[in-house]
Amino acid sequence: MTHSHSPPHQRPRRPPTFLLLLLVVVVSVLLRVVLPPALIETYYSRGLFVAVRVVLDYTVGLLPVPLFYLFWVGLLAWLVVQWRSFRGWLRLLRRTACGLLGLILAFLWIWGYNYGRVPVETQLGFPLYRPSVEELRERVYATAETLADLRAELTQDTLALQESVFPQDLETAVRPLVAKTLHAHGFGAPGRPRGWELLPRGILLRLSTAGVYWPWAGQGNIDAGLHPLQRPAVLAHELSHAYGFGDEGSCSFWAVLAAEQTQDPLLRYTLELAYWRTIAGLLRYADLEGYLTWRSERLDPGIRNDLEAIYENGALYADIAPVLRDATYTVYLKAQGIHEGLLNYGRVVELVEGYRRRDLRREGKH
Repeated sequence: MTHSHSPPHQRPRRPPTFLLLLLVVVVSVLLRVVLPPALIETYYSRGLFVAVRVVLDYTVGLLPVPLFYLFWVGLLAWLVVQWRSFRGWLRLLRRTACGLLGLILAFLWIWGYNYGRVPVETQLGFPLYRPSVEELRERVYATAETLADLRAELTQDTLALQESVFPQDLETAVRPLVAKTLHAHGFGAPGRPRGWELLPRGILLRLSTAGVYWPWAGQGNIDAGLHPLQRPAVLAHELSHAYGFGDEGSCSFWAVLAAEQTQDPLLRYTLELAYWRTIAGLLRYADLEGYLTWRSERLDPGIRNDLEAIYENGALYADIAPVLRDATYTVYLKAQGIHEGLLNYGRVVELVEGYRRRDLRREGKH
């Protein structure tokens, strides 16, 4: 009598983790590329991202340390574990690839899709506007007078403003201004994103960067080495990223408009000063001799001393590799659909001036 033996039961083999991750990342990247901005705006920026923002802010966002630090500590710990459990270069390469794919996936779904949303100027209904040199000159001179009035409310002293006059909790002072600005223009400001001052001083400045929004942590960060006069505007910029805006020009635009939401002359002065420095730099480039003459003869001495203090503080933190930084960040911005790269930072002037021209037309003044 013969006995037949059925083959032992075999579990179906699971697809390799790397291939699954790769497939999900490819699909996610394709969605970012092919989805119309209107769909991203509706279902991600004003939908899924709102939930992500709230979950992050009321869980890991409650930790009393910047998540930027914890991210790098976690990455270092992962490298140590991989080294101690080393079983061949192929295995290490596969795990590293999985880790990178995981970071790409997290970047897109936690925040990165915001790069594809409907442009701010389209949603607010105004065209970008590049002012002529004469218009630029008029704006620089007029804004300088406003700044002088604001500064006079703070002090009659012409010495540069010191750190002691600024609020100790800058995050609590600036975040509501950004949130109010967004609400006033029909945008949401979900959650309670953090804005940290990173130590050691110069950790970002030596990379030609004043602040950074770290998408994997969902938090904005500025360099603690910034002059106090610069911190409010840089923090407002990074918090605008945290509220779901990807391109640099739009975030600087919201920082400029945030000045209108405060009755505090100090905060308004610093926020207005940041934009004034941008347009003054353009005027200096277009009319160097005329600008320098006006600056030395007409610019309020207190403002001049504030500017000198900013320049002197910046000189303390020499760039480590400015060319490498610019090249790397330009590639990153272009990969997110910001085709002008670092020039996107200059877009703030076209946004602000286009926005103001729209308001003037509505008032019948232009």
